[in-house]
Amino acid sequence: MTTPTDSNKNLHLGLLFHLANQFKDQLIGHYFSGAGITAAQFKVLINIYKGNTSPAEICKSLQMDTGAMSRMVERMVKSDLIERHRNSQDKRQVILALTAKGQTLCNAFQNEALKSILAELTARLTPEESHQLTELLIKMLPDEFTAPHR
Repeated sequence: MTTPTDSNKNLHLGLLFHLANQFKDQLIGHYFSGAGITAAQFKVLINIYKGNTSPAEICKSLQMDTGAMSRMVERMVKSDLIERHRNSQDKRQVILALTAKGQTLCNAFQNEALKSILAELTARLTPEESHQLTELLIKMLPDEFTAPHR
Protein backbone atom coordinates (compact mmCIF):
# COMPACT_ATOMS: atom_id res chain seq x y z
CA MET A 1 0.00 0.00 0.00
CA THR A 2 1.32 3.44 -0.94
CA THR A 3 1.13 6.17 1.68
CA PRO A 4 0.85 9.90 0.88
CA THR A 5 4.45 10.29 2.11
CA ASP A 6 5.64 7.62 -0.36
CA SER A 7 4.04 9.44 -3.27
CA ASN A 8 5.65 12.76 -2.22
CA LYS A 9 9.27 11.57 -2.07
CA ASN A 10 9.95 12.49 -5.70
CA LEU A 11 8.65 16.03 -5.11
CA HIS A 12 11.85 17.70 -3.94
CA LEU A 13 11.90 21.39 -3.05
CA GLY A 14 13.34 22.54 -6.38
CA LEU A 15 10.63 20.74 -8.33
CA LEU A 16 7.94 22.14 -6.02
CA PHE A 17 9.17 25.71 -6.59
CA HIS A 18 9.13 25.05 -10.33
CA LEU A 19 5.60 23.59 -10.20
CA ALA A 20 4.32 26.47 -8.03
CA ASN A 21 5.77 28.95 -10.54
CA GLN A 22 4.13 27.08 -13.44
CA PHE A 23 0.80 27.08 -11.60
CA LYS A 24 1.10 30.83 -10.93
CA ASP A 25 1.89 31.48 -14.62
CA GLN A 26 -1.07 29.30 -15.62
CA LEU A 27 -3.37 31.36 -13.36
CA ILE A 28 -2.00 34.64 -14.77
CA GLY A 29 -2.38 33.36 -18.33
CA HIS A 30 -5.93 32.22 -17.65
CA TYR A 31 -6.87 35.52 -15.99
CA PHE A 32 -5.59 37.59 -18.94
CA SER A 33 -6.53 35.19 -21.75
CA GLY A 34 -9.56 37.32 -22.60
CA ALA A 35 -7.23 40.25 -23.24
CA GLY A 36 -5.03 38.08 -25.48
CA ILE A 37 -2.01 38.38 -23.17
CA THR A 38 0.28 35.55 -22.13
CA ALA A 39 1.82 35.24 -18.67
CA ALA A 40 5.24 36.05 -20.17
CA GLN A 41 3.90 39.23 -21.79
CA PHE A 42 2.23 40.20 -18.56
CA LYS A 43 5.56 39.84 -16.71
CA VAL A 44 7.09 42.32 -19.17
CA LEU A 45 4.17 44.70 -18.63
CA ILE A 46 4.44 44.57 -14.84
CA ASN A 47 8.20 45.15 -15.04
CA ILE A 48 7.62 48.33 -17.03
CA TYR A 49 4.81 49.31 -14.64
CA LYS A 50 7.26 48.99 -11.74
CA GLY A 51 9.87 51.17 -13.43
CA ASN A 52 12.11 48.79 -15.40
CA THR A 53 12.00 50.55 -18.77
CA SER A 54 15.12 49.09 -20.36
CA PRO A 55 14.78 45.86 -22.34
CA ALA A 56 18.14 44.78 -20.86
CA GLU A 57 16.86 45.32 -17.30
CA ILE A 58 13.72 43.33 -18.06
CA CYS A 59 15.74 40.50 -19.65
CA LYS A 60 17.85 40.32 -16.50
CA SER A 61 14.81 40.47 -14.21
CA LEU A 62 12.95 37.74 -16.10
CA GLN A 63 16.04 35.73 -17.07
CA MET A 64 15.03 35.99 -20.70
CA ASP A 65 17.40 36.04 -23.67
CA THR A 66 17.58 39.23 -25.72
CA GLY A 67 16.27 37.60 -28.91
CA ALA A 68 13.12 36.36 -27.19
CA MET A 69 12.70 39.76 -25.58
CA SER A 70 13.00 41.56 -28.93
CA ARG A 71 10.34 39.33 -30.49
CA MET A 72 8.03 39.77 -27.51
CA VAL A 73 8.46 43.56 -27.50
CA GLU A 74 7.62 43.62 -31.22
CA ARG A 75 4.39 41.64 -30.63
CA MET A 76 3.47 43.82 -27.66
CA VAL A 77 4.02 47.03 -29.65
CA LYS A 78 1.78 45.66 -32.43
CA SER A 79 -0.84 44.77 -29.78
CA ASP A 80 -0.72 48.37 -28.46
CA LEU A 81 0.45 47.29 -24.99
CA ILE A 82 3.78 49.11 -24.96
CA GLU A 83 5.66 51.79 -26.87
CA ARG A 84 9.35 52.06 -27.75
CA HIS A 85 11.17 55.37 -27.46
CA ARG A 86 14.80 56.26 -28.09
CA ASN A 87 16.72 57.23 -24.97
CA SER A 88 17.40 60.96 -25.25
CA GLN A 89 20.70 60.49 -23.37
CA ASP A 90 21.91 57.61 -25.58
CA LYS A 91 20.25 57.18 -28.99
CA ARG A 92 21.44 53.54 -29.17
CA GLN A 93 19.21 52.59 -26.24
CA VAL A 94 15.47 52.00 -26.22
CA ILE A 95 13.10 52.89 -23.42
CA LEU A 96 9.84 50.97 -23.08
CA ALA A 97 6.63 52.58 -21.85
CA LEU A 98 3.12 51.35 -21.26
CA THR A 99 0.35 52.47 -23.57
CA ALA A 100 -3.02 53.38 -22.07
CA LYS A 101 -4.12 49.78 -22.74
CA GLY A 102 -1.03 48.38 -20.97
CA GLN A 103 -1.50 50.77 -18.05
CA THR A 104 -5.14 49.70 -17.69
CA LEU A 105 -4.15 46.02 -17.57
CA CYS A 106 -1.48 46.67 -14.93
CA ASN A 107 -3.92 48.71 -12.85
CA ALA A 108 -6.46 45.88 -13.09
CA PHE A 109 -3.79 43.44 -11.94
CA GLN A 110 -2.82 45.58 -8.96
CA ASN A 111 -6.45 46.18 -7.98
CA GLU A 112 -8.28 42.96 -8.87
CA ALA A 113 -6.31 40.17 -10.53
CA LEU A 114 -3.59 39.89 -7.90
CA LYS A 115 -6.14 39.10 -5.18
CA SER A 116 -7.94 36.59 -7.39
CA ILE A 117 -4.75 34.86 -8.54
CA LEU A 118 -3.28 34.70 -5.03
CA ALA A 119 -6.57 33.35 -3.68
CA GLU A 120 -6.49 30.55 -6.26
CA LEU A 121 -2.78 29.92 -5.72
CA THR A 122 -3.23 29.52 -1.96
CA ALA A 123 -6.76 28.08 -1.95
CA ARG A 124 -5.64 24.85 -0.32
CA LEU A 125 -3.81 26.64 2.51
CA THR A 126 -5.29 27.93 5.73
CA PRO A 127 -4.75 31.64 6.43
CA GLU A 128 -2.09 30.64 8.99
CA GLU A 129 -0.30 28.39 6.48
CA SER A 130 -0.39 31.17 3.89
CA HIS A 131 1.16 33.59 6.42
CA GLN A 132 3.81 30.99 7.35
CA LEU A 133 4.65 30.43 3.69
CA THR A 134 5.06 34.19 3.19
CA GLU A 135 7.36 34.47 6.21
CA LEU A 136 9.44 31.46 5.12
CA LEU A 137 9.86 32.78 1.58
CA ILE A 138 10.93 36.19 2.90
CA LYS A 139 13.41 34.48 5.21
CA MET A 140 14.73 32.30 2.38
CA LEU A 141 15.26 35.08 -0.17
CA PRO A 142 18.22 37.49 0.01
CA ASP A 143 17.26 41.02 1.11
CA GLU A 144 18.19 42.51 -2.27
CA PHE A 145 15.46 40.39 -3.87
CA THR A 146 12.70 41.47 -1.48
CA ALA A 147 13.78 45.04 -0.62
CA PRO A 148 12.50 46.66 -3.86
CA HIS A 149 9.04 45.23 -3.20
CA ARG A 150 8.58 46.25 0.43
